[in-house]
Amino acid sequence: MSRSIKIAVTILIIFAANVLADDAKNSIAAIVDDLFMKASSGEVQFRDLVEPAKKELIEMGEKAVPQMITKLDTEDARERHTVEDIFKEIGDPAVPYLIDALDTENLYQLRLASNCLGLIGNKQATEHLLELFDHRNHTVRSAATTAVGRIKDTTAVQEVISMLSDRTETVRKSAAVALGRIAHQDAIDALIKALDDPHFSVRYSAMGSLVKIGEESGEVLEERFDQLPKMAQYYAIDVWAGLEYEDAFDRLKDLLKSEDNRLRGFAIVAIARIKPDKTAKLVRKYSEVEENPFVLSSFEKARRIAAEEKE
Repeated sequence: MSRSIKIAVTILIIFAANVLADDAKNSIAAIVDDLFMKASSGEVQFRDLVEPAKKELIEMGEKAVPQMITKLDTEDARERHTVEDIFKEIGDPAVPYLIDALDTENLYQLRLASNCLGLIGNKQATEHLLELFDHRNHTVRSAATTAVGRIKDTTAVQEVISMLSDRTETVRKSAAVALGRIAHQDAIDALIKALDDPHFSVRYSAMGSLVKIGEESGEVLEERFDQLPKMAQYYAIDVWAGLEYEDAFDRLKDLLKSEDNRLRGFAIVAIARIKPDKTAKLVRKYSEVEENPFVLSSFEKARRIAAEEKE
């Protein structure tokens, strides 16, 4: 066989191999598209096929990922939830593809890729998500912050803390929740400061995260209670209640004499969670002289809670 014929044969073989490879890719893409249409469908005719189709895509694993990446820019809520479910179960093999998908200006894709990376929880994604903390769009900043929290990467604590100063309350709330998921003690000071945030959702989320971090939160709040702004004091009491922090009992008892109605009301409810056996006596003692409707209703709430705690 002449050299020219050998070259021609080689070229034909390479061309055929490429055609076959393209056909295989196109075949997989078509299968993924069909399964995804069924898995994300709300139509009655596909109702019984939703979960089986989703399961089949998950079982395809990395083979399904390149085509599934093309679904990240969807604006349909049902499809977004389906994408999240599938990538979460495929897990680590999808991470490099999802990281690459962050290189886009499409807000839907940025948010959904971030969500999926957070649900998978692979720390390989952390540094790439942190790059989105400065994004111009607050929904992207919020999604990236939430994702880092779900990954629970303690090396990112300071960056997440910085998002408590974001100009948008939804981002600050995401940061407060994320710090509770990471549950690192370095976040306590920042979360205590967030107890006085202008927005209720941020304050409430910071309170919940301090509870998740644990008893050290209660200790720090006990040390600083008198220096806290009033709003932060109210939430500090809720933190003690959530922790069932017994060392705060004497302080809470003293607060029942406070001139601040809310401090008295929050204090008795916290006592009911921390020391239910002490509640009835204190309620009897202070309800005799109490006139404020909020505090009186708090006494009733405390009675109910104490009774439930004793059961």
